[in-house]
Amino acid sequence: MIVILLAVLAVLVLGGTAIAAAMGTTGLIDAIVSGLPVQNVAQAMFAGLESFTLLAIPLFILTGEILHRSGAADRLVAFVNACVAWLPGGLGISVVGSTMVFSGLSGSVNADAAAIGSTMLPPMERAGYRREWSASIVAASSGTGVLIPPSITIIVLATVANLSVTELFLAALLPAAVVAISKVIVILWYARFVEPPVERVAPGFGALGRAFGRAVPALVAPLVILGGIFSGTFTATEAAAIAVLYSTLLALAYRTIPWREWGGMLVRVGKTSGVVLVLVGVAQILAYMLAYDRVEVSLADWASGFTGNYLLFTLVLIVVFWIIGALLDGMPALIVLAPLFLPLAQEAGMSPLHFAVLALAIIGISLVTPPLGTACFIVSGIANVSMARLVKPMAPFIVIMFVTMILLAYVPGFAEWLPGLYGE
Repeated sequence: MIVILLAVLAVLVLGGTAIAAAMGTTGLIDAIVSGLPVQNVAQAMFAGLESFTLLAIPLFILTGEILHRSGAADRLVAFVNACVAWLPGGLGISVVGSTMVFSGLSGSVNADAAAIGSTMLPPMERAGYRREWSASIVAASSGTGVLIPPSITIIVLATVANLSVTELFLAALLPAAVVAISKVIVILWYARFVEPPVERVAPGFGALGRAFGRAVPALVAPLVILGGIFSGTFTATEAAAIAVLYSTLLALAYRTIPWREWGGMLVRVGKTSGVVLVLVGVAQILAYMLAYDRVEVSLADWASGFTGNYLLFTLVLIVVFWIIGALLDGMPALIVLAPLFLPLAQEAGMSPLHFAVLALAIIGISLVTPPLGTACFIVSGIANVSMARLVKPMAPFIVIMFVTMILLAYVPGFAEWLPGLYGE
């Protein structure tokens, strides 16, 4: 049955059906064929959304929108750029650094790609970067966002896998840093041996100090959000509410958002939040039907031949999540696959936190893998570069992300060290 369901889902997605509609339709067809009352499907959908933790999603999306519209994101980018722009490939490195900081504020890969892309692509082009190379840097950097708290994907995964949001935030921090550093290495190598920059100018301590002063209020936001969560002062949802309050006060202080634009901004946030939460809801329909069809039993029987072989199981996990993640736009794939593979991962000797972070890392790659990666679509539109032209410049980033993912898969300490310290 699982093969038929996935085939129907693949046909609908590849046929251009919206992912949420495709997942809901697949689950509904399975329910009708199985003779289940339609109200069971509706109940499964609403039960999946009945979580206090999910309230953090629209709040973090609103925070990211306010910070972007207020100019706080531009100040962060300017500060990071002032720190590293004098290095070979400095503008590219500043994209990676800006994404690391902005991801902690927006919580969304799509927001990262759109905000950083629209801010950094014009100056990179003026500095002599080829358009497809600069676009690939932005796309690859935004893919790291799924690992950086308060990533919306982390919140959703913690909810469906019944994990602590705080511990999963901590578990993802070190892998996110390793992935970011690996991308910086690629950019430095490219600037040194492939396409040397035309000019590098150190900004000077005065300019650096001014950039830092302008960015301080925005830099305080991730410290308040993550510091409060990790210290146990408030939950992730409460942190999201505080982030909205802080970003609103910041926007009012900057006076960069006209009053007439607040209504439209809230409408956009509502639409974006609706898309994410609808995905969560319809994915619960599919998850409910998979459980009803006892797919986990069939999957366990199929996987029993390699759960005893950690190397083989990990390779299967990577391939499945990579392919399905690209087809289903990352987050829906996690919602469907995580509950199915988590018991198998534990049987293979992988801790739940290790499994969750590895799954996030794989999804991060799927989001930036042409031609289906969402981040690639967004950045290619902003940069006005065809997807085909992004394939070659994206290759070194895909390779280095794959290498770091393999390192994460076989060195559990990368995911478990920080949560272990937190629990002591």
